[in-house]
Amino acid sequence: MRRIFGWSRLAAVFATLVMVAASVAPASAQEKKITLLIWSSTWNGLIKPLAEQFTKDTGIAVDIEVEASSMEGLVKVQAMRGKPTADVWFTAQGVAERAASDPGLLAPMPVDKLSNWKDVILGGTSSTFAAAYYYPFGIVYRPDLVPGGKISSWEELWGPAFENKLALPAPSFFSGRMILVAAQMAGGGIDNVDPGIAKLKAIKKNVAFWFTSDPQARKALAQGEVSVMVTSSSTVKTLADQGVTVKMVSPKPAPIIFEGVTILKGGKEEMAAQFVNYVISQQWQKTITEVWNMGPVNKNVAPAGKFADVLPKDGDSVTFNETTINERLGGWTEKFNQAIGQ
Repeated sequence: MRRIFGWSRLAAVFATLVMVAASVAPASAQEKKITLLIWSSTWNGLIKPLAEQFTKDTGIAVDIEVEASSMEGLVKVQAMRGKPTADVWFTAQGVAERAASDPGLLAPMPVDKLSNWKDVILGGTSSTFAAAYYYPFGIVYRPDLVPGGKISSWEELWGPAFENKLALPAPSFFSGRMILVAAQMAGGGIDNVDPGIAKLKAIKKNVAFWFTSDPQARKALAQGEVSVMVTSSSTVKTLADQGVTVKMVSPKPAPIIFEGVTILKGGKEEMAAQFVNYVISQQWQKTITEVWNMGPVNKNVAPAGKFADVLPKDGDSVTFNETTINERLGGWTEKFNQAIGQ
């Protein structure tokens, strides 16, 4: 009986060890992987080859989850609370700030472990956010489809030549920048957007659609369904790669926008921080400006020539308080929908 009991006990111990090993192995494999919540265009056009280099250097694999917009990403991040399926979130600075005010979502940036943090330009960081690039919010157009082949000002978009030819961002996209541009044009501003809402109502007949994701509008511009898209400078590069010639102008008032990365609370903060440090490095920033046609946030990297061409003239750029935008965007959107609809 003792021998039988001994062998049974040994078998039970062995089975337990097998089960423990089976459960530990997948966890160990998972520990060497991070997941990015990111726009598909940014992943395919820019980050994928850089992520491959990151994996080669660090041994940390990179997977993705796709978001259509920063606001959709915020909804996903909130739904992940306490059990995130992503570790690094690409988003607009204003949306990142909104997430930072929601406890339990974002981890603080471990500044002391980020060797490139000190090189990020003014305005590109916060306690939970690191900019990956910046860009002007401006007018991208098909020179073969607009009168005279050129656009110089925002006001031109209100002209009869652009009836049903504009793709403009809805308030939820670019955090209400279209409303703010119109407000400043009409004598208002961030504290009084009513003149802007009225001005956008006057452009309604010229708007083919209000978009909430870039691919939809880029496709329409590429196919000539619209002649103008109000968006970021990356669209110039994306369409050029498709053989579509477009130009961009950033007339006054030209908002400057940062987009970048946050670290989600989920247990992989250390590996996520390594990825963030790569994003803001000189090597990656050089690729971001030359390949993605965006502004580099590392102060040791100069903007690529083709990006410099779309920057606003001195004195034409504007910035807005992101906290104020977050507090008021819901109300602006309600006013927009009542006046204009979609």
